[in-house]
Amino acid sequence: MTTGRADPNNFPEIQTGGSLLIAWQIKGKRVLLVGGGEVAATRLVHLLSADALVTLIAPAPLHPEVSFRLTQFPNSLTWIPRAFEPTDLTDHPNDYSLILTAIDDPVASSQIYKLAHQLKIPANIADVPPECDFYFGSVHRDGPLQIMVSTNGKGPRLASTIRKLIAKALPKNAGRAIEQMGELRKKLREVAPAQEEGKRRMDWIKKVSDAYGWEEMGTMTGEDMANLLAWYRKEGGEDGLEVPTLDELRALRKEKKQDGAVEEVEKKVEELKVEDKA
Repeated sequence: MTTGRADPNNFPEIQTGGSLLIAWQIKGKRVLLVGGGEVAATRLVHLLSADALVTLIAPAPLHPEVSFRLTQFPNSLTWIPRAFEPTDLTDHPNDYSLILTAIDDPVASSQIYKLAHQLKIPANIADVPPECDFYFGSVHRDGPLQIMVSTNGKGPRLASTIRKLIAKALPKNAGRAIEQMGELRKKLREVAPAQEEGKRRMDWIKKVSDAYGWEEMGTMTGEDMANLLAWYRKEGGEDGLEVPTLDELRALRKEKKQDGAVEEVEKKVEELKVEDKA
């Protein structure tokens, strides 16, 4: 519980009327997609990128891209070649985490939406914002980096334009740098797994993030990562944490052989684990 009087001017401004933007984890969960046209193809990009299990209900013929996805993801995408029937949901009320419609039939779409609500399953009805529990934004993807621009269903093409502007402003190797940081955090937890190390790990990672730019982080070798981890136990600076400069890190690289970088990382991690237990 906080005490004292806070200055409201320091609080973030609240703009009501927006959507809750979240990264919804649907890996391995079943999603129902009704429709097999161009809009369904765009929905499949989102769903398959998130490793969802998709049941597609749509009569033939399918959009060429949808047909391609069936061959590309035979274990994740199941096609039922007919029109939607209410029993597809009522007979299997617990099978689906999401329901999406992408058909040119507003009456049928509304019926599916109402049925989804009765079963308490979140639904998205294409091109009908009032009948959407969630929206699909325009997404920029670079490895683990995902940036979504949403207009709350008001201007999808404008969202795409804004997304492209943002993507152009990003470093070219942003995704690679994030992958590297994720790997460093994983290895650091192996080196210092104790719960009481949590704050020090977090503070050290913050310091690493501030010490190197996108380009520098994205081009680190396995050997660099191993050498960097060795600095975690060093005491230095006002906060008791030490991070090498880029020149210091590269100097360490030159002192070692350039082959066997992956093996060097694993070896260094094991050495640090032993030191931590000692």
